Amino acid sequence: MPKLNASLGLYILAGVLYVVSSCLDNEWVTLVTKPIIIPSIVFYYFTQIRRKSDDLFVLSLVLFFFGDILYLINIEDYYFFGLFLFLIPYLIIIYFIYKDFRLLLQVRPIKKIDISLVIVLLTMLYLTYSLLTLIEFSSNKEFVYILLFSIELFLMTLLTALVFLYSSYRKNAYLAFTIVSFILSDVFFMLDKQFNLVVFKLVNTLTQTISYYFYVMYFLERTSLRRRYLK
Repeated sequence: MPKLNASLGLYILAGVLYVVSSCLDNEWVTLVTKPIIIPSIVFYYFTQIRRKSDDLFVLSLVLFFFGDILYLINIEDYYFFGLFLFLIPYLIIIYFIYKDFRLLLQVRPIKKIDISLVIVLLTMLYLTYSLLTLIEFSSNKEFVYILLFSIELFLMTLLTALVFLYSSYRKNAYLAFTIVSFILSDVFFMLDKQFNLVVFKLVNTLTQTISYYFYVMYFLERTSLRRRYLK
């Protein structure tokens, strides 16, 4: 269990206020609290890391931050550019998980497919199909972006399921929570954009906020493990 310090406490406080203010349509509180969330969790990462920070990891959080800020300023004007920004850190995360998977194969070759993996992938395919058929896209450009997000999330889910099912390290639990949070956040972002219901906004903002915490915890655990391997 991570120790609560000032940066983590600030992240939790800003996150709670942001989620509540978004659901209550309090624009002033949202404008104040949302820009605090990622910087505070990034600062928490720097206080906990015991070696040189990973530039690619930090870049992914910076891109998440700029995407959030653009949508905070004006989601309509920056909608597609924001989608583009969010696609890049997802690629970075896929790269990290792929490296975890390659390391897993070196230690424990996969000789048979777990039935849980099949269930997870079928569920993900069904969820993707349902979302693509439910949402009314404003243009072919939007459909292509959402399709790219779906492909990235599917790859993340596949690789995460593999490392989670065939390896028992704690980092894999944080990774699984991260990917589930990403999926819920993206799905309910589109549902909220389509139907504009408070419950959809609540799930979107809550899962988006906690995904950053799980992502940082995954990377801290991952860094600790790799440091042990290098000794």
